[in-house]
Amino acid sequence: MQVDVLFKIAGVGILVTVLHQLLTKSGREEMAMLVSIAGLVLALCLVIEMIGDLFASVRSIFQLF
Repeated sequence: MQVDVLFKIAGVGILVTVLHQLLTKSGREEMAMLVSIAGLVLALCLVIEMIGDLFASVRSIFQLF
């Protein structure tokens, strides 16, 4: 498993958490929610890329296509 992808996801999580806390403390709850959603979408894109690689590996191992 690629460790750098895990570090990327953890970095996105930490950054989103800090930004969310800062925006919430300053009274911008709507922007904080948008930052959280953007972080979630970014993390899901990284995970979807990994799942695509997994399916490609399974296809090549079992010679499906």
